[in-house]
Amino acid sequence: MKTTFLLLVALAITSPLMAAEKKAGHHQKKTAELTTESDAINFKVTGPGGAVKSYRLEVPDTPGKAQDLGFKVSEQVAALAAINWASSFYGATNLTANSVEWKTTHKNGQPLPFPYYLVNLTGKVGDTSQPLYAVVLVNGELVRPIETTSMAETPEKPKKSKKS
Repeated sequence: MKTTFLLLVALAITSPLMAAEKKAGHHQKKTAELTTESDAINFKVTGPGGAVKSYRLEVPDTPGKAQDLGFKVSEQVAALAAINWASSFYGATNLTANSVEWKTTHKNGQPLPFPYYLVNLTGKVGDTSQPLYAVVLVNGELVRPIETTSMAETPEKPKKSKKS
Protein backbone atom coordinates (compact mmCIF):
# COMPACT_ATOMS: atom_id res chain seq x y z
CA MET A 1 0.00 0.00 0.00
CA LYS A 2 2.80 2.43 0.92
CA THR A 3 4.66 1.70 -2.32
CA THR A 4 1.55 2.32 -4.43
CA PHE A 5 0.79 5.57 -2.60
CA LEU A 6 4.37 6.79 -2.96
CA LEU A 7 4.35 5.87 -6.64
CA LEU A 8 1.13 7.82 -7.22
CA VAL A 9 2.56 10.83 -5.39
CA ALA A 10 5.73 10.61 -7.48
CA LEU A 11 3.66 10.38 -10.66
CA ALA A 12 1.66 13.44 -9.70
CA ILE A 13 4.74 15.61 -9.17
CA THR A 14 6.83 14.28 -12.06
CA SER A 15 6.79 16.58 -15.04
CA PRO A 16 5.72 14.81 -18.23
CA LEU A 17 8.33 13.94 -20.81
CA MET A 18 8.25 16.11 -23.92
CA ALA A 19 7.98 14.04 -27.06
CA ALA A 20 10.42 14.92 -29.79
CA GLU A 21 8.68 17.24 -32.22
CA LYS A 22 8.56 15.94 -35.75
CA LYS A 23 6.98 17.49 -38.79
CA ALA A 24 3.74 15.84 -39.84
CA GLY A 25 3.94 14.26 -43.25
CA HIS A 26 1.82 15.48 -46.12
CA HIS A 27 0.11 12.09 -46.31
CA GLN A 28 -1.48 12.51 -42.89
CA LYS A 29 -5.27 12.38 -42.90
CA LYS A 30 -6.64 15.67 -41.66
CA THR A 31 -10.31 14.75 -41.46
CA ALA A 32 -10.02 11.69 -39.22
CA GLU A 33 -10.32 12.22 -35.50
CA LEU A 34 -7.66 9.60 -34.82
CA THR A 35 -5.03 8.62 -37.34
CA THR A 36 -1.89 6.61 -36.86
CA GLU A 37 1.32 7.11 -38.73
CA SER A 38 4.19 4.77 -37.85
CA ASP A 39 3.74 4.54 -34.06
CA ALA A 40 2.42 8.07 -33.58
CA ILE A 41 -1.17 8.90 -32.71
CA ASN A 42 -2.68 12.04 -34.20
CA PHE A 43 -5.92 13.30 -32.71
CA LYS A 44 -7.99 16.44 -32.16
CA VAL A 45 -9.53 17.87 -29.01
CA THR A 46 -12.28 20.47 -29.10
CA GLY A 47 -12.00 22.75 -26.11
CA PRO A 48 -14.32 25.23 -24.48
CA GLY A 49 -15.68 27.72 -26.98
CA GLY A 50 -15.09 25.35 -29.88
CA ALA A 51 -11.32 25.85 -30.22
CA VAL A 52 -9.81 22.76 -31.88
CA LYS A 53 -6.29 21.60 -31.03
CA SER A 54 -4.54 18.87 -33.01
CA TYR A 55 -2.04 16.71 -31.14
CA ARG A 56 0.64 14.20 -32.07
CA LEU A 57 1.53 11.62 -29.42
CA GLU A 58 4.70 9.66 -30.01
CA VAL A 59 7.19 7.96 -27.69
CA PRO A 60 10.64 9.44 -28.29
CA ASP A 61 13.60 7.17 -29.05
CA THR A 62 15.72 9.01 -26.49
CA PRO A 63 15.42 8.32 -22.77
CA GLY A 64 14.00 10.61 -20.14
CA LYS A 65 14.85 9.27 -16.69
CA ALA A 66 16.45 5.85 -16.24
CA GLN A 67 13.98 3.14 -17.25
CA ASP A 68 15.62 0.16 -15.54
CA LEU A 69 13.88 0.23 -12.16
CA GLY A 70 13.60 -3.50 -11.57
CA PHE A 71 9.82 -3.24 -11.91
CA LYS A 72 7.23 -1.69 -14.17
CA VAL A 73 4.14 0.20 -13.15
CA SER A 74 1.01 -1.91 -13.34
CA GLU A 75 -1.82 -1.43 -15.82
CA GLN A 76 -4.00 -0.03 -13.03
CA VAL A 77 -1.36 2.47 -11.89
CA ALA A 78 -0.82 3.53 -15.52
CA ALA A 79 -4.57 4.15 -15.89
CA LEU A 80 -4.72 6.18 -12.66
CA ALA A 81 -1.66 8.20 -13.65
CA ALA A 82 -3.17 8.88 -17.10
CA ILE A 83 -6.48 10.02 -15.60
CA ASN A 84 -4.73 12.32 -13.11
CA TRP A 85 -2.47 13.78 -15.79
CA ALA A 86 -5.24 14.18 -18.42
CA SER A 87 -7.41 16.18 -16.04
CA SER A 88 -4.79 18.92 -15.90
CA PHE A 89 -3.24 18.64 -19.39
CA TYR A 90 -6.50 18.55 -21.37
CA GLY A 91 -8.62 20.30 -18.71
CA ALA A 92 -10.92 17.27 -18.81
CA THR A 93 -13.53 16.15 -16.31
CA ASN A 94 -15.48 12.91 -15.93
CA LEU A 95 -12.49 10.92 -17.17
CA THR A 96 -12.72 7.20 -17.80
CA ALA A 97 -9.96 4.84 -18.90
CA ASN A 98 -11.49 2.76 -21.71
CA SER A 99 -8.45 0.60 -22.40
CA VAL A 100 -4.83 0.20 -21.40
CA GLU A 101 -2.61 -1.45 -23.99
CA TRP A 102 0.95 -2.63 -23.23
CA LYS A 103 3.20 -1.82 -26.22
CA THR A 104 6.57 -3.54 -26.66
CA THR A 105 7.11 -3.44 -30.44
CA HIS A 106 6.82 -0.92 -33.24
CA LYS A 107 4.14 -1.55 -35.86
CA ASN A 108 6.90 -2.92 -38.09
CA GLY A 109 7.68 -5.60 -35.47
CA GLN A 110 10.95 -4.10 -34.20
CA PRO A 111 11.29 -3.91 -30.39
CA LEU A 112 10.62 -0.53 -28.82
CA PRO A 113 13.54 1.03 -26.94
CA PHE A 114 11.04 1.98 -24.22
CA PRO A 115 7.93 -0.16 -23.77
CA TYR A 116 4.87 1.79 -22.64
CA TYR A 117 1.17 1.72 -21.86
CA LEU A 118 -1.16 3.42 -24.32
CA VAL A 119 -4.19 4.58 -22.35
CA ASN A 120 -7.38 5.37 -24.29
CA LEU A 121 -9.54 7.75 -22.25
CA THR A 122 -12.89 9.46 -22.60
CA GLY A 123 -13.33 12.81 -20.91
CA LYS A 124 -15.44 15.90 -21.05
CA VAL A 125 -13.56 18.90 -22.46
CA GLY A 126 -15.67 21.98 -22.91
CA ASP A 127 -19.22 20.81 -23.54
CA THR A 128 -18.49 17.45 -25.15
CA SER A 129 -17.17 14.04 -24.18
CA GLN A 130 -14.36 13.02 -26.51
CA PRO A 131 -11.53 10.52 -26.87
CA LEU A 132 -8.22 11.43 -25.25
CA TYR A 133 -4.92 9.57 -25.11
CA ALA A 134 -1.98 9.18 -22.74
CA VAL A 135 1.30 7.28 -22.91
CA VAL A 136 2.76 6.02 -19.63
CA LEU A 137 6.34 4.69 -19.62
CA VAL A 138 7.37 1.76 -17.43
CA ASN A 139 8.87 4.12 -14.84
CA GLY A 140 5.59 6.03 -14.56
CA GLU A 141 6.57 9.06 -16.66
CA LEU A 142 3.99 10.43 -19.09
CA VAL A 143 4.77 11.51 -22.63
CA ARG A 144 3.34 14.92 -23.42
CA PRO A 145 1.57 15.18 -26.79
CA ILE A 146 2.89 17.85 -29.14
CA GLU A 147 0.31 20.40 -30.23
CA THR A 148 0.54 20.47 -34.02
CA THR A 149 -2.19 23.02 -34.81
CA SER A 150 -4.69 25.13 -32.97
CA MET A 151 -7.75 26.70 -34.57
CA ALA A 152 -10.37 28.88 -32.96
CA GLU A 153 -13.95 28.25 -33.92
CA THR A 154 -14.96 30.61 -36.70
CA PRO A 155 -18.41 32.08 -36.24
CA GLU A 156 -20.84 31.66 -39.11
CA LYS A 157 -21.17 34.74 -41.23
CA PRO A 158 -24.74 35.96 -41.49
CA LYS A 159 -26.19 35.55 -44.95
CA LYS A 160 -26.78 38.77 -46.77
CA SER A 161 -30.38 39.25 -47.64
CA LYS A 162 -31.29 40.81 -50.93
CA LYS A 163 -33.69 43.69 -50.61
CA SER A 164 -36.08 44.24 -53.50
